[in-house]
Amino acid sequence: MTTLKELLAQQAQLAKQIEEVRKAEVAGAIKQVKAIIEEYELTADDIFPQRRAPSASTSGTPKVKGVAKYQNRIDPNLTWTGKGRKPEWVITFLANGGTLEELEIKSN
Repeated sequence: MTTLKELLAQQAQLAKQIEEVRKAEVAGAIKQVKAIIEEYELTADDIFPQRRAPSASTSGTPKVKGVAKYQNRIDPNLTWTGKGRKPEWVITFLANGGTLEELEIKSN
């Protein structure tokens, strides 16, 4: 029966062999890619085209996330729409016995 120590030694040897083979295969792949680039006279822009210009919907204006429904009583800059995952400050407030109703932003 094989011992744990023997298996760990085999594992270490396999890991070393795997890394050596990986390096050799990557080197071969790079050599092939370089040969293709040279053969077809490719440029970096041919292979990695620049991102296209943003469309009208992504014109740099920030996306509106929604109207805040809840506000932190200690730091009014922390708000939450009530949609999606609860922020940590809401979770903490609720864990300490507070209610969501206490955090609601009252409209005047």
